[in-house]
Amino acid sequence: MKLSAEFTFETETAEKIYQAVLPELNDNFSERSRIGLSLGADRLMLTVEAEDAVSLRSALNTWFRLIQIAQEILEVTSEAQ
Repeated sequence: MKLSAEFTFETETAEKIYQAVLPELNDNFSERSRIGLSLGADRLMLTVEAEDAVSLRSALNTWFRLIQIAQEILEVTSEAQ
């Protein structure tokens, strides 16, 4: 069974988040899932394709967390300036 999910994150910091998490695409977290990441005008698009529900959930959890951490770091650093 093949599964896929697509999410769009609309934020003014989309390009900075994209640049922050882009190196993670080089790490192969799982052989059973594939990650797509693209950038639009104030939008970050995440696409996950997986062989099964467990792989999809795992990949989504990983990438949601990476994006969340990047956003939190940007907020903290902008407050410090």
